[in-house]
Amino acid sequence: MVRYTPLGNGRVLVAFDANHWIVDFYYSRAARDNHAVGQPFMFGISVDGTFRWLDRSALRETDYEGDTMISRAVYAPPGLGVEVVTRDFVDVLEDVYARLVTVRNLSDSGRRFSAFMHQNFYIYGNDIGDTGIYHPALRGVLHYKGARYFLASAVGEDGGTIDQYAVGVKGHRGFAGTWKDAEDGELSMNPVANGSVDSVIRYSSALAPRGSKSFFYFIACGQDMGSVASLGGSLDWGRLTSMLRRTSNYWSYWSSRRSLRLGGDYPYLFRRSLFILATHVNSVGGIAASLDSDQLKVNRDGYYYVWPRDAAIAAYALSMAGHSQMAARFFDLMASSISEEGYFHHKYYVDGKLASTWLPMVRDGRAIANIQEDETALVVWSLGEYVRRRGDVALLAPYYERLIVRAADFMAGFVGDDGLPRESYDLWEERYGVHAFTVASVYAALNAAAWMAGFFGEEDRASRYTAAASRMREAFLSKFYSRELGRFARSIIGGRPDFTLDSALLAVPLLGLVEPGDPRVESTVGQLRSGLWVRGVGGLARYQGDGYMRVRDDPSIPGNPWIITTLWLARYYIRVGDLPHAMEALGWVASHAQASGVLPEQVNPYDGSPLSASPLAWSHAELILALLEMDERISGVPQGISQAARGAGA
Repeated sequence: MVRYTPLGNGRVLVAFDANHWIVDFYYSRAARDNHAVGQPFMFGISVDGTFRWLDRSALRETDYEGDTMISRAVYAPPGLGVEVVTRDFVDVLEDVYARLVTVRNLSDSGRRFSAFMHQNFYIYGNDIGDTGIYHPALRGVLHYKGARYFLASAVGEDGGTIDQYAVGVKGHRGFAGTWKDAEDGELSMNPVANGSVDSVIRYSSALAPRGSKSFFYFIACGQDMGSVASLGGSLDWGRLTSMLRRTSNYWSYWSSRRSLRLGGDYPYLFRRSLFILATHVNSVGGIAASLDSDQLKVNRDGYYYVWPRDAAIAAYALSMAGHSQMAARFFDLMASSISEEGYFHHKYYVDGKLASTWLPMVRDGRAIANIQEDETALVVWSLGEYVRRRGDVALLAPYYERLIVRAADFMAGFVGDDGLPRESYDLWEERYGVHAFTVASVYAALNAAAWMAGFFGEEDRASRYTAAASRMREAFLSKFYSRELGRFARSIIGGRPDFTLDSALLAVPLLGLVEPGDPRVESTVGQLRSGLWVRGVGGLARYQGDGYMRVRDDPSIPGNPWIITTLWLARYYIRVGDLPHAMEALGWVASHAQASGVLPEQVNPYDGSPLSASPLAWSHAELILALLEMDERISGVPQGISQAARGAGA
């Protein structure tokens, strides 16, 4: 299920479904805990006694407002004679989510409306032992459990606040939920419930003929009663208006750090991708793969983790777009999370703690390292490549010893007798062997580490990394290429090459293992394009026979088209100067973005609808990089390469 216009400040993160209802509400110091887990916070209105939930049937438009991380939605509920406009935001400084609601009377008669805001918390991701209680001093409903407190209330432009409330049991003992209580326009005023609970609050006001009224609905977040009471109790009309203004101003400035010379919708999609990527970055440097919790309904696990690979690409994209401070937090987290051996594990919680895995530690009765070595490599490469291109050496210094050297020493030593990386899992998390994507990423990382070691005058270390990279490249060319087939293998598994067409082979030219213009690369890419481009809907599949989230068994479809794979193809074409084909791939991606710019992981090969996690941070990071590279190519002016970097041999 697509998540629309996500909003966040690194601690509070909210996302909406197609109704523009909150369905994900993350809150903690690291925005780790999801307190909604896909369950909707509904929004309704009653006008002169006629009630309607404001869902997608009434929703006329929704998007970010200008170049800000403020979500604007317009509802036209049939039969009510009003228009409802909402402006949602998460304050950039305080842990407050708020919605400015404006109700416009479309008739020549005076009306009276009541708005109903539903709170559907699953605190810490479950509905066991929650409390919902009306707090008379704070004029709001408080939901809490453990160290998570949420105060929901409303305040109008005239200073008025909620006039009714109800708290009750949901989804237990036959109770549907307190939201049912709203549908007659009057709330029960039940003041407390515990266990599995939800609540509804009501704000009411009169409407003059053709007039309008506005109010703020808000949820203040805290880790104890005192902090939430102090914050929530201070939220009047003036302070919330100030929060809205400063949030708008902040994101407007933030998004203007880097502009594109490309025309069409691309500058718009570039800024939207930056916003969406920023919502996935928390206050301690975690960059989540996706905030979309719907995967929980499929396999009781999701994408709200830090995969070092995905996050490294996101950090690189943010840095190249002018936001290296976010990347610095990520490298801080990685420096504290790297293993003693110098590698990264499969994935982490967004606070850096080790997360769930499905990669075994034993194969055929022998112990193995259950890692994807490309994840370690891309963290090193992303930092080194950014510093090399931008000359931002201040970003490098804090991480050189505790992150770069440790990881590079591991990679230089984690090799077989032939100089290739030892076996690990592939980036698709499916096969164990030696993979072209892994070789390319480790090669690029070792060269980046050598450049960084040289920058610090450690020539012996730099020479060791360079020698390991050179030997790796020679072994790759010897063992992975087939003259008969005219392409590279994607993997060597059990000593045998696997020549399945796989988009991951695009890493070979993109990461510099073999030059993009090399005839062997050109032949490989040509076969990838002809074999993996999905007929009809377009886009590049991951690999031949990809069964992940396959819509139906159809041998004419190699697999679902993915956003990142199509963008890899675009970036390859940019490298070789084939701009028409690059623009074709970029145009395909742009055509599969939501109106707000949200991009999924993959799309349905029959109707082009989004599949799997949406938004996916990696998709947005690849789009940012592709657009920056295209912008450089058409202008002929490389962006952000400083004189210092050029002088250092960049």
